[in-house]
Amino acid sequence: MPSDLFSKWLEPGSPSGTGIDYFVEKNNGQKIGLDLLKPLMADHFVGEATVLKLGGYEKASAVIKNSLPTNKRTQSGDLGELLATEYVNSQTEFTVPIKKLKWKSDRQMPMHGNDVLGLNYTSNPRRILKCECKSRNQFGDSAVTEASNGLDGFDGRPNPSTLAFITKRLFEENRDDEAKMWSELQTKDPLPSKNLTQMVFALGGNDPTPSLAKCPKAKVKGIQRQHAAIRLSAYADFMKAVYTVDGK
Repeated sequence: MPSDLFSKWLEPGSPSGTGIDYFVEKNNGQKIGLDLLKPLMADHFVGEATVLKLGGYEKASAVIKNSLPTNKRTQSGDLGELLATEYVNSQTEFTVPIKKLKWKSDRQMPMHGNDVLGLNYTSNPRRILKCECKSRNQFGDSAVTEASNGLDGFDGRPNPSTLAFITKRLFEENRDDEAKMWSELQTKDPLPSKNLTQMVFALGGNDPTPSLAKCPKAKVKGIQRQHAAIRLSAYADFMKAVYTVDGK
């Protein structure tokens, strides 16, 4: 489903590396980005249904604020994961089934497991995406190395515990048909490598594409590897503003 993030706030940039989906902010686009992201932050960290049950955004402001990390490193990583989820859902063939940040037990800690998993619900056999997100004010080669190593774990396939986590949350939300699809990924023979796609998603205050261009191929033959990136023109200021609730 198309997202206003990638039409009203962002526009395609000119990547330094080939084959990289690269976005930059439009001129004077920071306010537009913040306006679009504020309700998405509440949805990803709390959930739209919970906000509505609390009586709307104003009455839910304390719960929203207490769900958002104040640790700068966690803020950076969580925003990268949020944007990666929105990117996958709107710009690729895959669908991320849940907004898993709302299940964080401690707002200051990153979640364990794969950052983002997506599934092509219409392909037969299924196609699955495994994505690692990295967010840095100064994005460099070390971030790409970390992401690449994470993608190569579990023979390049999704972390079984993350698959189980998604399955349980879908059943809890009475999305049983979807839950069974994710359950089958754990009980049937492993998907062939050609049906697996890996992605490094980068969020940076500088252009991440030169480093992404150096990213090695997947260790397991046949697994595709893709790259996507967003550059924020004022990374630190944007990070502070997007995590501000009611001016505080």
